Amino acid sequence: MKNFKAIAGILLVFLLGAAGGALVTHMIHEARLERFISGGHRMREDVIVERLTKKLDLDSRQKEEVRAIIHETHDGIRQARSRIHPQIEALLTAGQDRIKTVLRPDQREKFDKIIAERKQREASKDKQGHD
Repeated sequence: MKNFKAIAGILLVFLLGAAGGALVTHMIHEARLERFISGGHRMREDVIVERLTKKLDLDSRQKEEVRAIIHETHDGIRQARSRIHPQIEALLTAGQDRIKTVLRPDQREKFDKIIAERKQREASKDKQGHD
């Protein structure tokens, strides 16, 4: 019986340590993800450059060239998105208007709330995405 209590105690300490370690690891990953998401374009570019530097063993000249290429590519993507964003919004609005024509008034009210929530999420993402 004495051995059982000792083994149970050791097992309990081990399990609590594992659970604590898992929790701390999860919290660290969440914090890194949040920092990455809220860090803006420059932070994301830095992460990509560092990952490529480690995986490809880039020298300092290559690292700076890759950083410039990634920055130019991201700028091009942002410009393309800003050009097509109005067209996408127009298509979404037209589709939403067509959907409203088949809904009952109570459904339209709920649908309007869904649309407002989507726009609020997008506005929040836009604010986080800017440096």
